[in-house]
Amino acid sequence: MPIICKSVYLRVPLSIIYRALKDTRIEKLFPEFFIGTTRRIAIAKENKEIGFETRTDDGQIHIKEVFVLKIAGENSTAVTYTTETNIENNPVVDSIIYTHVANIIYALLMLETGYINGLLQADRDLPSSSNKN
Repeated sequence: MPIICKSVYLRVPLSIIYRALKDTRIEKLFPEFFIGTTRRIAIAKENKEIGFETRTDDGQIHIKEVFVLKIAGENSTAVTYTTETNIENNPVVDSIIYTHVANIIYALLMLETGYINGLLQADRDLPSSSNKN
């Protein structure tokens, strides 16, 4: 399978994105989704880059994922996501990888939505100076 590379710009601080990508709670809470695979952090450059290697337990499929994070302006982060596998021309594996890439991008967009909604809620919860007597 060729290398897939996607970029997205998020209005979320770089450090929050890095911590979210590094978070392993989903693997601990729902181990049934990870049966037959081993996933480990292969690259960890704090707040810059994080990479994962995932392998099936039988060693047939190897997936490499790398997230590169860069500040992109005053309040956004550029995330470049690259993934590749050792399997070529297999429509089943290709379909799984493309679905996985879509899910990763969707999760990043939901992280942004939650972050922005949290900021808006915090602004609403602050006492305004116009309400003072």
